[in-house]
Amino acid sequence: MTAVYYPDKQLSLDESMILWRGRLAFRQYIKNKRHKYGIKLYMLTEPDGTILQFRVYTGTHDAELAGTGHASKVVMKLMEGKLNQGHALYMDNYYNSCSLAETLLENDTYCTGTLRSSLKNNPKEVIKAKLKKGRKRIHV
Repeated sequence: MTAVYYPDKQLSLDESMILWRGRLAFRQYIKNKRHKYGIKLYMLTEPDGTILQFRVYTGTHDAELAGTGHASKVVMKLMEGKLNQGHALYMDNYYNSCSLAETLLENDTYCTGTLRSSLKNNPKEVIKAKLKKGRKRIHV
């Protein structure tokens, strides 16, 4: 698809579930999803919902994504071939971290998303920032 289609500058990264109730080693249970049991997918999409890349979550069976920094590895794997093209990536706090944002910025890719304050390597000025309603903090 990449040979004939160039995606929009804005991309989003999220997970989705494919309904599956049968036996499967990597079947997931996520209580907050509409389909609670199924196969978890990581997806890179355009704003209109066009799926550009996806990866099936197989748990510990995927040696390429196993270990620490799993979420960052997922982002970098899905963004292969899209880096250094000026894209803006939108993601939630499962994927986002300051170190990932720096890595993406080094590759001419911008990111926007919420940040978990409990992550180990977050700068103190980001964690301790107190914002009033309607305000935002930008960390570069």
